[in-house]
Amino acid sequence: MASKGSKYARKHFVEEEQDRIEKEIEEKPFLKVIYDDTYFLKAFHSLPLAESFKAYELLVELAQEKNENKQSQTDAAFKLDAINKSMGLKIVEREGLFLSKEERLIIRMDFYGRIDRLDPRQRNVKLSAYYRELMANPLKKRPRTEDYDFSSSPSWKLYARFQSFRNIEKKLKRFLVKHKISPEILKVMTPRDFSDLIVQTFQTSQKEYKVVFSKPESMKDEFVKAVSRLHGDQIAEIWRKQGYDERFIQSKLNAMRSFGATNSNKLVITEIYFTPRVLADLKKAHIDCSSFKIGDKIPLAFINKMIEDKKGDLLVARDAKGHKLSGSDFPSFDVHHKHAIGEGADVPNIAYINYKNNLCLVETNIHQKILHRNDKTADGKRDTYSRRTEFIDDYVCFMSGLEKEHQISYDFNQGKERTKRMLKDDRYNVTYEKCMQELEQNQKDYKVKHYGKFDVAEEARR
Repeated sequence: MASKGSKYARKHFVEEEQDRIEKEIEEKPFLKVIYDDTYFLKAFHSLPLAESFKAYELLVELAQEKNENKQSQTDAAFKLDAINKSMGLKIVEREGLFLSKEERLIIRMDFYGRIDRLDPRQRNVKLSAYYRELMANPLKKRPRTEDYDFSSSPSWKLYARFQSFRNIEKKLKRFLVKHKISPEILKVMTPRDFSDLIVQTFQTSQKEYKVVFSKPESMKDEFVKAVSRLHGDQIAEIWRKQGYDERFIQSKLNAMRSFGATNSNKLVITEIYFTPRVLADLKKAHIDCSSFKIGDKIPLAFINKMIEDKKGDLLVARDAKGHKLSGSDFPSFDVHHKHAIGEGADVPNIAYINYKNNLCLVETNIHQKILHRNDKTADGKRDTYSRRTEFIDDYVCFMSGLEKEHQISYDFNQGKERTKRMLKDDRYNVTYEKCMQELEQNQKDYKVKHYGKFDVAEEARR
């Protein structure tokens, strides 16, 4: 009897445990991936996106070395690896070859085509004394444009690796001429000094926080436009399969193609065809719509003009109850660097970091909760990763879901070993270390020349 009782107790315990697990999974669907050791991949990909994120983040946490339950850690690491592969991803460990803070800043400025204005309280800390003094004390006589030799500037050589900065060199010269700044400033300016010079050259007001310098578009916008124009039909089909409203699909693609826009929170979702409400709203706003009738397709040129004139709300799409469709109810996208900015020291030229083949347009939540969830920074430094998630396929340029069928691959070089931009950029390639050594010597020479300071200890070290 004791034996039978033991079997009954064990069976009863298993049944109770199973009931507990099923109830827990019913309340928290993402736990299906954790408890199911056989069909966890199917469970992961069948979950709503928000639940998949929870499952993934929990697996990442359980797979950490700090997890004292080693069996749990091993199981989580196994599942995480399998799930990553199912999404076309892999975890990569790296050592060294990280870029300086100044170079990372330059790459981001090139990418976004804009610079954040320096807080006035930080000027004495961030900017060199040489730059501040020379900017504050203009010459009495205006120098000539040809007096400014940007190739003599060690810091500018770091910027000149990027086409966007080479394109603005003339404007920077004109600013320096206009304000009678000594040409000597170029040799002693730091990389951070140049970012401030660009801000002063391109600012439209003293209150402007982000100053745009890249015209007509930034590298980011150029990439978004290229992806949406080349693969718009594929992107639309992916979104349709994911159940998105057709009006969102068309509005989002138009915003991406026309403006390089990725943030859906600011997206105006417009009707595709003229409705009685739209025509009535246009008439009330005294906008000529006499050539249009109900059912006509709204021309994209008309939509873009209305949006540029801040009147896009007159064309806004509505649901069956008459409520406006809000862009915030739909996904936003980010442009992800497949080879991280902070790891740019292991490519032949850091200008390549912002090339289209190194970029991927990815849904914001996936970017944050999947692509960067396994990040580990080197020595606690920002943007310098020692562990990172990468794509198995180097040419993935679009990702809007966790299935491989939600991705698009494309080689922007189309088999060519070097693009025209690469060949030009390579002519300006320099190393950070050499430029900084040259800058240090220039500043010492400037100090001796203008202040007569003789550093015997420094001379002895030569």
